[in-house]
Amino acid sequence: MVGAGVVLVLVLLSERLSSWSLPAPLLAVVIGAAIGPHALDALPFDRLAEYRDPLLTEGSRIALGVGLVGVALRLPHGYWRRNWRWIAGIIGAGMAVMWLTAAGLLLAVGVPLTLALLVGAMLTPTDPITTTPVVTGVNAEKYVPDRVRFNLSGESGVNDGLGFLFVMLPLLLLTVAPTGQAWTQWLVDVVLWKVLGAAVLAALAGYLFGKAYIVCRDRGYIDQGSLLIIAIPIGLFMLGLLKLIGTDGILGVFITAAVFGQVVQQSAEEVQDTVADALTRLLMIPLFLLLGVFLPLGEWAHMSPVLLLGLAAAVFVRRVVAVWLVSPAYRNLHTRQELAFMSWFGPIGVSALYYAMDASSRLGDERVFVYVSFAIAVSVVLHGLSTVPLSKWLASHNDRTTETAAPQKH
Repeated sequence: MVGAGVVLVLVLLSERLSSWSLPAPLLAVVIGAAIGPHALDALPFDRLAEYRDPLLTEGSRIALGVGLVGVALRLPHGYWRRNWRWIAGIIGAGMAVMWLTAAGLLLAVGVPLTLALLVGAMLTPTDPITTTPVVTGVNAEKYVPDRVRFNLSGESGVNDGLGFLFVMLPLLLLTVAPTGQAWTQWLVDVVLWKVLGAAVLAALAGYLFGKAYIVCRDRGYIDQGSLLIIAIPIGLFMLGLLKLIGTDGILGVFITAAVFGQVVQQSAEEVQDTVADALTRLLMIPLFLLLGVFLPLGEWAHMSPVLLLGLAAAVFVRRVVAVWLVSPAYRNLHTRQELAFMSWFGPIGVSALYYAMDASSRLGDERVFVYVSFAIAVSVVLHGLSTVPLSKWLASHNDRTTETAAPQKH
């Protein structure tokens, strides 16, 4: 009842709260912490704690499945062809830079090497769910240029699934002996099958689903407003199927939806944005509410300030370094102000939580959840509070740049 009430209030007030730079993920985490065992203790925490791992793991997996479908359908026709330089730069080299930067910062504050590589990999992807307030809604459409919103969306969709590559390498190094066998398993099982195999199967599925949708629509079997109603079950179907056959379901869902969205006609896409965002919020709010309830505040209190600072720095520095280091690859795509904006907004959230819960269960090491949940909390608070102010800053500085560049009248 408490959870349903919170969801209802936050959904009803979502646009107003976002205009005050108080997005739903931030408020859900704060409310969850307030009603949890460390504050009001309004929930039967002892019984709820028994189900923490499955609740957070499956909740984050399903939220990602639905959220990634919405992100993929948000991108206009021809997006991938026109923006391949941004995707190639920020994904090809950028992810490796973000991973190594985050891991290096954690290593510098005393985290063991392999654990630093594992946690750094979880902090690498830009989360598509917590990026939503930055790229959708009234304020985003008013202040943030389309090219920025689309590129943040496209990036967050692709690197969410590719984060699996970076997470699995240190995870195998921790669980498989000898080390040579771990590398072989990573190259053959993870890279070739779980990632590349998933990408090929997902692209084929997205193409076939898209063609089937067009045929059914043209013959009058479905109406124009059915795109999202079809796309979300397709995404959830692929999420389950790819997990069943042992591949990267997160990457597969996004590729399926992305190809599907590029195959169908533009006129069929006009109604999906608002509905997709509403469904994403509907799943996101309970998940972040639960995360707030389960936040390991006691463990954080016993961590050294240096370690806490290192985790917070990893969230932000890894993004700044990657965007500016790889910026020559996308010269003339964005203004310097836009690059500054995009180098700040690399929030982490649901994808990091999913990978953390999965790795914690495999390793039996609670430090993974403790470290990653702290990084998520920092990101949710600071990125959430800065969304509207920095969006307005970007709009004002882009306007000045345009005015300066305009030819003078004589």
